[in-house]
Amino acid sequence: MRITREDFHGYMENWDEETRRIVVKRIEERFRRDRLEHFSPEEAAVLEAALARMIPQREEEKIDLVGFVDSVLDMPLGRGDREHGMPRDDILIHKGLSGIRETAEEMFRSSFTALVKDQQEAVLKSIQEGSARGKTWDEISSQRFFIKLMMKAITGFCAHPFAWMRMGFPGPSYPEGYVWITRPGMRARSRHFPGWKTL
Repeated sequence: MRITREDFHGYMENWDEETRRIVVKRIEERFRRDRLEHFSPEEAAVLEAALARMIPQREEEKIDLVGFVDSVLDMPLGRGDREHGMPRDDILIHKGLSGIRETAEEMFRSSFTALVKDQQEAVLKSIQEGSARGKTWDEISSQRFFIKLMMKAITGFCAHPFAWMRMGFPGPSYPEGYVWITRPGMRARSRHFPGWKTL
């Protein structure tokens, strides 16, 4: 059940100051970056169009997933292993964006960003299913690229309060319970037997 912004802000009143600060910053900035570090303007346009089809969002609550993916492109998220023969995540994503452009040209003789939504979805579906055409897909698995891109993007989406509200998630569980975590606090807590009362 969806949570309204008013209700969500009511939950925030019970959080510690640091948790509130982080969540408010995410709400205000939406993962936007002043400058992308890893993507050219052309790559960013293709990525934005692809992610808009992969993870549809309401315009008034749009999270900048391009900014999020840019910020974590060379960071391991989720599984840390890499399939034999597959490049690093950053290289895989760059190659995959070239592959999206090639497949759009092969299928519709047009750039991916110029396609209508149904055509873009057809391109992405062929990539997801492993039937996409284009020289890039001779070098890398289109399915592995799709999974990796989706994993990075959905991590950002699910880490944002707008998504929490849509899912009915009221925010961090018991954030006040983390306030005591200091070195002396950890040592003091470890001296207690399991099941000890914190209050």
